[in-house]
Amino acid sequence: MSLKVQTSNVTNKNDPKSINSRVFIGNLNTAVVKKPDVEAIFSQYGQVLGCSIHKGYAFVQYASERHARGAVLAENGRVLAGQTLDINMAGEPKPQRPVGVKRPGAALYRLFDYRSRASQIPRPVPLKRPRVAVPVMRRVKSLPVKLVSRSPVTGSRSVRRKLKTSELQAIRAELAQIKSNIDALLGHLELITESSAELHRAGEGNGEVSADESAADTESRHTDEEEEGDEDTQDECEEFTECDRLKGTDSILQ
Repeated sequence: MSLKVQTSNVTNKNDPKSINSRVFIGNLNTAVVKKPDVEAIFSQYGQVLGCSIHKGYAFVQYASERHARGAVLAENGRVLAGQTLDINMAGEPKPQRPVGVKRPGAALYRLFDYRSRASQIPRPVPLKRPRVAVPVMRRVKSLPVKLVSRSPVTGSRSVRRKLKTSELQAIRAELAQIKSNIDALLGHLELITESSAELHRAGEGNGEVSADESAADTESRHTDEEEEGDEDTQDECEEFTECDRLKGTDSILQ
């Protein structure tokens, strides 16, 4: 509720009845903020009877205490012209914040925007852009000093590992070659043993045949000799018989 009434510069600080409806505005940048700006801001909370501007602070007189307390609750701590306002009831001042003391670090000469909080335009929500797959070149991070100092050691270790693996592969190849040679020699020895066994068997068979043949020859010779001896004995017997016959005939003739 805003009532535009011609306000005065007097806030009746000596009137005990109106002191409870008076608002103190501290840390005010009076170089930028003027009386019409203050009236426009605080008239939103009720009827403003008076407004006085001083260097660094101001007073606003309301018609009722309820409106004054509503303005204090709503506007206390608001940033106006680069400075945070310190607003409270004039009858209840804060002892730790004397009148007219400004807070440091405030930016002067900023544009004053006294729009009410209710009429503030909400910020537009940023639209999400569709993600496009773009090839991004990855930046190679520089190694820290410790890793750089350790890099030669790691490089030598990797070289040693590569040498070990190459040596192991060479040893494995040599072992495989030796194994194949041994297998070939074993096969050749098996063939030699088989051929020698066959030759030995063949030699034993030939010896048995020759022995049989020699025995048969000796037997045949023995039989031939016996037959010849029999024939000789028969011839001798016949000669003796003929001799006996001749002797008998001779005796008869005599």
